[in-house]
Amino acid sequence: MRYQESEAFKVNIPMVIVELIRTTDNGVQTTGKIYVNGDNHFVSDTLERAYKDNRKGVSCIPEGKYRCEKKLATKNIPYEHVTIIDVPNRAGIAIHKGNFYTHSRGCILLGKGYKDINNDGELDVLHSKVMFDEFMKCVPDSFILTIRGAIQKPKRHEEII
Repeated sequence: MRYQESEAFKVNIPMVIVELIRTTDNGVQTTGKIYVNGDNHFVSDTLERAYKDNRKGVSCIPEGKYRCEKKLATKNIPYEHVTIIDVPNRAGIAIHKGNFYTHSRGCILLGKGYKDINNDGELDVLHSKVMFDEFMKCVPDSFILTIRGAIQKPKRHEEII
């Protein structure tokens, strides 16, 4: 395997970089952005459940690196989607379409923009089908997803004093 990997680098086979940067977690849901090969290739807003100690069905997954694979339709997700593999103590986690945080039991929803469309007081992600379809065109059959929180901005000088 090492030989094949080093040969791939010699012939400049492009590697796809997929990164999710979470920006807010209000205790109910988490928003963020997913980038494929940086800002210029593909960017989508994301919506997940809030982080609640990685509890099944109610929490987004922990920050980290995860192997991902495209999967054909399943009983729970009736269209091709991306499954996130080897999430500690979890199974069935995916990247898929959806507008409300309640459309996720730990999965990542894609879209463009946010608005409270169901009047529950929480922001919902818009244009999910369009952004999901674009995402599926941009990613290979398998890839590594890196999930991390927002970069901490330094406190203003007045707040430090």
